Order: sequence, then structure tokens, then C-alpha cells
Amino acid sequence: MPVIESSFVVRAPLNVVWEFHNDPRALPRIMPALFGLTVEGYDRPLRAGSRVNLSMGVGPLRQPWSLQVIAYEPPHQFVDEQLPGQGPFKHWRHMHRFEPADEGTCIIDHIEYELPLGVLGKIAACIGGALMMKVIFASRRTATRKALESPAHSGPTTGVSV
Repeated sequence: MPVIESSFVVRAPLNVVWEFHNDPRALPRIMPALFGLTVEGYDRPLRAGSRVNLSMGVGPLRQPWSLQVIAYEPPHQFVDEQLPGQGPFKHWRHMHRFEPADEGTCIIDHIEYELPLGVLGKIAACIGGALMMKVIFASRRTATRKALESPAHSGPTTGVSV
């Protein structure tokens, strides 16, 4: 199963970084616009067992995506998994970890994923899946820094229209 790992430091305190990532409404802000990610709903407050319902796609071609938080350890970590058959992946597990760093907070992402379609999915993952995931996380890194390092940052929903 493919694994993607990404880590970077953002110049913001741990509590600010946690609060930003703890609000699903911030997700469209850090995902590439190409995916048209929308938050359809989520359980409040987030905790282990909470569901987050998203959709993604272009125009009228939308793919629902339902995730469930399976581990929740504020302010250091949460893990979400795609509910079986309720999203674009055969398997998706994303560990979000936050650790204090000299310059701010280190954000660590660990993703295990599997594309659908059996052998065809494995071929697609080899050809472009890993590259696509690296591009997505490079974009997330830039957008997260922009959101959290700006002097005007006032919370996860600043500038978000959901």
C-alpha cells in the first residue's frame, strides 16, 4: 500500500496550528482549488468517532467523501479514515501530528492509501498517484504557511466561504 509522508515547520504556536487543523472548514483553504473540495457537514466538536462529510470534483461531477476520526489527542494528533466505499479511495488513513519546534510547530502528515480498481489502481498509483499526492501536499504546505503565518490570521475560517 502506498505511503506518503510530509513534514514542515510553520511559524505559529502549537495551539494556533491545532485549532486551525481541528476545524474541517479550513480544509478547502489548504487543498488545491483544482479538486473543488467542499465541506458538506461534520460532527461538532470533533473527537474520536466524529464524521466529516466532504465532496470534491469539477462542476456537477462531484464525488462524496466521508471520513471518520479514529484517534483524537489534542493538541498533538488526530487520525482520520475514509469510511468503506464512501470516497475516492479503496483505503485512506491520514495521521495529522503537531509537535512544538524551535521556529513554531512541526506539522507531520502520514498517509496510507490505496486507489480503487485493483490492478488498474495499482498501475495508476505507480504512474502518477505518488506524484499527485506529493503535489497536493506541497500545495498544502504553502497554503498552510500562508494561512497561519500571516499577521491577519484570526482562526480557521478567515476567508473561508463554506
